[in-house]
Amino acid sequence: MSEILTTEEAAQYLKTSPDTIKRLARAGRIPGVKFGRAWRFRKRDIEAPFDEAVADQALVAELDRRMNAASEEDFIPWEQVRAESERLP
Repeated sequence: MSEILTTEEAAQYLKTSPDTIKRLARAGRIPGVKFGRAWRFRKRDIEAPFDEAVADQALVAELDRRMNAASEEDFIPWEQVRAESERLP
């Protein structure tokens, strides 16, 4: 089972305030479970946005690499795309 953190522990782990953690949880930006007045968070759930950000950065880098490697012949001029789309029914 994943490590369960209190609001204070999650705040320390993310180097932010407990109020910020509560606000993010209420907004649904980080998943948590509320027991009465107390929030609990799985450590892996509060780490997930960081993993996603790293994956997004890798995707952007790969797309950038591909775009830079492409030649102008790989692209259709905008004017041609517009003209062809105007002929569509």
